[in-house]
Amino acid sequence: MVPGRVYIPIMDPTPPPQNPGQPQSGGNPPGPYQAAAGGPPPPGGGYPPPGPGYPPPQGGQGGYPPPPGGYPGYHPYPGQSGLPAPGSGGTSTPAIIGFILSIFGIVLFSIILCIVALSQIPKRGQRGKGLAIAGLIISGLWVVIGGLLVIGLISTYNDNEPKRDASGQVTTTVDTKPNKLRVGDCVTGIEEGVVKDIKVQPCDQPNGGKVFAVFELPAGDWPGLAAVQAAAEKGCTDRFKALKQTPDKPSDVFFLHPIENGWTLGDRSATCLLVPE
Repeated sequence: MVPGRVYIPIMDPTPPPQNPGQPQSGGNPPGPYQAAAGGPPPPGGGYPPPGPGYPPPQGGQGGYPPPPGGYPGYHPYPGQSGLPAPGSGGTSTPAIIGFILSIFGIVLFSIILCIVALSQIPKRGQRGKGLAIAGLIISGLWVVIGGLLVIGLISTYNDNEPKRDASGQVTTTVDTKPNKLRVGDCVTGIEEGVVKDIKVQPCDQPNGGKVFAVFELPAGDWPGLAAVQAAAEKGCTDRFKALKQTPDKPSDVFFLHPIENGWTLGDRSATCLLVPE
């Protein structure tokens, strides 16, 4: 046998505990939250730097920047998002003008300006949102009132329809609108001037005139009172000549024509009557 040597490694003694009475790790390597014995403490006061997605330690020192979009529940202060602070841009001019126009009933422009103001106010940090909303509400009220007035005027022209039999002849005496008269209707009488209502009656009773023609004047804008009168007079005269009838007693040709208010509502009818002298 060949003699040899056996080398026995000398083990380093276990270092004494730093805090007597505390259980030790038994020689295990220091963990991530434990400073190595005898060495400098890790950065951050004994804690490793926070990883991505974790907020920095208290005091805002160290760590990584916040992830895109911020931390859950994070809301930027005014100015961080690129928007000016509310009220820093003064009062919106479109909101002021739109509100004033709405009071005077200039509805189209007030609605446009108020909508523009509501879209600009958050972007420019302006005041005046309440004025813009009030302008829209007032403009809406004007629209409703205007619609009710138009409906009322139209219904006025549609009221007092005479009662007729199966042949279309009037059966009772009633006040009606001139635009309700038909060919063959008889009236109690007619006077020159503006005629708002006219009394129609059965033709088997003594009457003050009879309708012999009804026709429509050319459509378009209001041409003026003189032009309407001339067109109605010519139309009635030509139609009476075309009938080639001789009245039983001396009579005059009368004509009824629309006025400007009725023309605006669509009334274009002219009515021709043969009225005894």
